[in-house]
Amino acid sequence: MPGYTRREFVAAVGAGTALSLTGTVSAQDSGTPPETTPPKRGHLLYTSDPSNIAVQQAGHHLGLTRDPRFARDNPARAEDLIDFVDAIANSGFDSYAQAVFSQGWTLYHRSPNFEYDARPHHQRFVPMMDAGVVPLQVLIDRTHERGMEFVAKFRMNDAHGSGKQGANFVTQNQQWWLPEIPGSLDYSIEAVRDFMLAAADEIVTRFDVDGLLFNYLRHMHCFPRSVAHQRQPVMTEFLRRVRRMIDQRAKEKRKSLSLGVMVPQTMEECHGLGYDVPTWMREGLVNYVCPSDAGWPDFNARYEDYTQYSDAAGCLVYPMVTANLCRGDNANLLRPENFRALAQNFYGAGAHGVTAFNYQHYWGRRMGIDDYPGPPESFQVALSYLTELKDPQAVVSAIRHYRFHPLWGGPSWSRYEKNDRLVLPRRDGASKTYRFRMCEGGNTIRAHLYFTAQGLTPADIIEVSINGQRIDKFRRVYHATGRPEKWGRPIPAHSTVFFDVPPRFLTARDNQLGVTLTRSATEQDEIVVDEVEVVVEPKTT
Repeated sequence: MPGYTRREFVAAVGAGTALSLTGTVSAQDSGTPPETTPPKRGHLLYTSDPSNIAVQQAGHHLGLTRDPRFARDNPARAEDLIDFVDAIANSGFDSYAQAVFSQGWTLYHRSPNFEYDARPHHQRFVPMMDAGVVPLQVLIDRTHERGMEFVAKFRMNDAHGSGKQGANFVTQNQQWWLPEIPGSLDYSIEAVRDFMLAAADEIVTRFDVDGLLFNYLRHMHCFPRSVAHQRQPVMTEFLRRVRRMIDQRAKEKRKSLSLGVMVPQTMEECHGLGYDVPTWMREGLVNYVCPSDAGWPDFNARYEDYTQYSDAAGCLVYPMVTANLCRGDNANLLRPENFRALAQNFYGAGAHGVTAFNYQHYWGRRMGIDDYPGPPESFQVALSYLTELKDPQAVVSAIRHYRFHPLWGGPSWSRYEKNDRLVLPRRDGASKTYRFRMCEGGNTIRAHLYFTAQGLTPADIIEVSINGQRIDKFRRVYHATGRPEKWGRPIPAHSTVFFDVPPRFLTARDNQLGVTLTRSATEQDEIVVDEVEVVVEPKTT
């Protein structure tokens, strides 16, 4: 994608224009979709959650600081907000999306029509607002000064607190809660939709934002699970109303305004949750889509499910990267080589950029959050990890490390199973395959594959293949005591199997690791392969 200015970009997406779209594919085609040509330059979007700034700049976590005197003891300063925006801009981001509304509360501004966030760490901004300085305005102004778009982000159905926190509209209308999720509102109710539309309209009217971003990943559900699929037209009609509102305000302000959505990375989940994303894209209701799992990065996702609509709809696709690897792994954070692998798969599926989501885990201890592993000093360093992702050529020119792990190890927040694995029964000749995605094409000079096989003992004999091609030489290491939590996701006794993969064995998209149990040494414990990793060396090193 060429290097657009902020106004040029907003004007294009606001008009539903696709910027340098190339080579989209159809996931409905049989066989392997054709390769796509990556854009010359990808768009880089940073998303910030409701309390990222409030907690980070305070140096305290809300769980540790409930004293109502907190606001007086540690008031927010405009220069702290400016520093935060500068750090994002210095790392090359094109857009900054800040959550401004969640659980019925306004964030970083007060409103005559909606309640301000009552949590202690957000009271830090009250003295600033009492003095006539609106934190949200400071953020917007600095974002524009640094040449970035400012996007106002809305959490569409945040359920933190399980109904014990939130504005009165949320806590006092329990008759509108989803039956399975206390505190989450049912968008089947017209009053709920009207409430959210009014909040979005106020933001667009009062502030010089460049667009809205609706986060459907917190906490996934907007309809009762039993009827969510049938309620897709309800959410689509809500977005039509939002689109009409945005277009009207854009006309009044004589500027373009965009609408983006953060949604699950699989179309199956989207439809099952009541989100008819293809219709949103085809009708031009949204200008860009940010698909992702709600918690973890998915190296295996097929993002052409989204990009196949881009050319016709003029809707851009920015898949998301996150900090952590998978559920249960609290020790490891992704590194630049992992982000390059993710971005390679994004661009290989026809995506137009990258979104950073839940990225604050990298500097958790800066915020006093002990279960976030990142140290205080990693703030600027971690942001810089993403700078090169806007350059597809830089991505393909350096080592990439693909990590295929079970995202949830079972049902996710959406209640969809996310537990990719290969399970071999304990019988001679049993054979299974594991799909892993690498949009590498001819970019690879060497590939080194590693997989863990739980229950595989030194006495078991196996055969291994890649896309039906037998691997004659591989090594095995047995870990009798398993993996402790300090090293990652705890797993029992297992073997690590590793080998070099001839590049000619690999396809441009989906690959199959085959494992056959030639001779079983025991009748106990099936063999489970649910971690596959591939390190790719580029041709230009």
